[in-house]
Amino acid sequence: MHTNMIALLHCPACKAELELTVYAGEGGEVHEGLLTCESCGTVYPITGSIPRMVPTSLHYDPDFLTRHGVDPKRLLHDWEGQSPDIAALQKRTEENFGKEWQHYATLGWTGEGGLDSSTREESVQWFHEKSLLAEADVAGRLTLDAGCGNGRFSRAAFAAGARVVSMDLTCAAPVAYSNLKGAGLDAQVVQGDILHPPFKPGVLDVVFSIGVIQHTGAPLEATAELAGLVRPGGLLSVRTYRRANPRLEENDAAIRAVTTTFSIEELHEFTDLMHNLTMFLWRKGLYWQVARHINIFPQRYDIFDWYAAPVAAKLTHEEMREAFAKAGVSVLRDDDDGTTCEERLFGAISILGEKRS
Repeated sequence: MHTNMIALLHCPACKAELELTVYAGEGGEVHEGLLTCESCGTVYPITGSIPRMVPTSLHYDPDFLTRHGVDPKRLLHDWEGQSPDIAALQKRTEENFGKEWQHYATLGWTGEGGLDSSTREESVQWFHEKSLLAEADVAGRLTLDAGCGNGRFSRAAFAAGARVVSMDLTCAAPVAYSNLKGAGLDAQVVQGDILHPPFKPGVLDVVFSIGVIQHTGAPLEATAELAGLVRPGGLLSVRTYRRANPRLEENDAAIRAVTTTFSIEELHEFTDLMHNLTMFLWRKGLYWQVARHINIFPQRYDIFDWYAAPVAAKLTHEEMREAFAKAGVSVLRDDDDGTTCEERLFGAISILGEKRS
């Protein structure tokens, strides 16, 4: 992280100011250091140039503690008042999605397309389509990619001229940092939690989150937290899962009740199985008939992403518009096509709004 990031961050546990200690770095870039809360005394390690502002269950480096004489009791071990169910969900999410982005580290970063990858150009196109953000919306503006995965949409925001900060709950954060740094971009990546954001209120011009809040266990609360980071007049963009027809939802819940118990190795086996089934149905001209009843995708990474998620909430446009309104965000545009839940296959919601003064 760059030393100027300290102006954006606060203690996610008590919201107080942080003090920066640099152990290793150069040119204003901190490779290894410590952020210390000036109020509650909690410390957050900076390792691999990434501030680790999540509980120790999601990141723990005993060698760092030994090297710098840091008392492990001062680390953040859990969120005050967080239910055990949400804590367990976050740990499982970290494991599955972290390993997903390690496996698909170059997805959207190369010129290779096809069923197991996507190109840089596709990532740029999908960024604008999914976020509803135009280049003019982000150019020159301080922009947060909340739930950045391997950083492919952060890169797309950079390409549009944004000044980008990236955040992920999982061990995908180092993957994003490596990809962004390797592309010669100003990688500023934080390991942080959308439900307990490490950023001060109102410090960001634009916040976008693509395909993330549905996995938090509290998507509407996550929307409110993200809205709180946006300055008045700034933009909030969220893309999340949309509720589909009742039969598909029932079948999907039954399948995911099984797949969410799988190991990573079993998830990859299941992904191959579903991919082969999808290709067979496509060749037989039966894809769309079956897709009305179960979620099937041609790309392996989409299959893995869908069935690995410990939780995947489905919302409606009405619920998201209400969440924006409650958070003080006026909707500028969304992708509501007017269909009812009973008519829908799998889909998503994209919504963009402006923070009111």
